Amino acid sequence: MSSSSNRLIKSVAVAGAGNLGAFFPEQLLAQGFETTVLTRAGSDKSFPAGVTVKEVDYSSASSLESALEGIDAVIATLTAYDAQTELIKAAAKAGVKLFVPSEFGNVSTALKEDAHPALAGKGVAHRQLKEAGLPAVLVFTGPFPETTFGVSCVRPSSSRPLPLVCGSLTLPVLDSYFGADFANNKMTIFGKGETPISWTTRRDIARFTAHHVATLTSLPAVGSPTLLRLEGSSASFLDVVSTFKRLHPSRELEVQHVPVEHVEHAAKDIQGGFLESLVAYLLLTWEQGYGKSDEAGKAELSKWDEWKPQTLEEVLKELTADL
Repeated sequence: MSSSSNRLIKSVAVAGAGNLGAFFPEQLLAQGFETTVLTRAGSDKSFPAGVTVKEVDYSSASSLESALEGIDAVIATLTAYDAQTELIKAAAKAGVKLFVPSEFGNVSTALKEDAHPALAGKGVAHRQLKEAGLPAVLVFTGPFPETTFGVSCVRPSSSRPLPLVCGSLTLPVLDSYFGADFANNKMTIFGKGETPISWTTRRDIARFTAHHVATLTSLPAVGSPTLLRLEGSSASFLDVVSTFKRLHPSRELEVQHVPVEHVEHAAKDIQGGFLESLVAYLLLTWEQGYGKSDEAGKAELSKWDEWKPQTLEEVLKELTADL
């Protein structure tokens, strides 16, 4: 850990301490940052000792600017992109040096015109950060294995052969069912399931991001953000099946394949079910390889020898320990 007295970034504010953001305060404190969490009025979430909690109104510029006074960097894990828009404006006015927007998924630097509208806010944020003159770091991680395979869900009122959707689902970070029903010895694979995907746990994402910010010696150029590509494990859905069978050799796992054409259709049927179409879109992009690289095939990973992330097999072992 670099000395906090001579580092470029000394104070960090986390906006959105929910599904992913809840993992950041501990990791930021471990790196010696003055750590602030921005919460909405009425939040009852608790945070580690040493964290400063500031209540904000994301619709109020003065509220946000006041909360960000003296803050060097902002890490946003907001699921509401209109709130992030206001946060970017306020960060620029408050003199924030670095902004880490809500990414933490597929590479989004070249989103296509037919991308799901739920992801449109990512591209908007890139433009806003440039216009605001804010240096940025974009963190691309692939899906979170512990939420992809570890959430109890209910089936939506639809007969289409698509994933189940959890009642706790939030956008854009999904707590949703993507085909695995290990408790009932079933696995649905959308497409062939042979495409490698990057899997990274939320704790590992927070740890790597905190380390990167702590070790910065210069800021990225405005309009040319640093790209962090993180990967705890690389595995296809068929690899997930093989891993489960290795962990539980006495269980028979029934594997069903859904043709990719069904997923393509569902991804476009936004009016028929917004959340279902988003899940289908993500499944489609993973099958197409965007869960590991971008459309140009770039997949150079960011390195940190001390990171030692949790592997997909370790996650599956924990999730299925009681089976």
